[in-house]
Amino acid sequence: METIMCYADTITETDGTVTAFCYCGWVEKGHTQKSADEAAYAHQNAQDADIATA
Repeated sequence: METIMCYADTITETDGTVTAFCYCGWVEKGHTQKSADEAAYAHQNAQDADIATA
């Protein structure tokens, strides 16, 4: 089975909100830095959980 690796990151927008995103196409907008970091971490590690239970 091929392992899917996501690498999520964050970027601060010009309006002061923070967007969490990943090269796979996943995006969440309108966060604070803390909540964006948490969302990016959860997205990045959700792939591992899905593979572990497959």
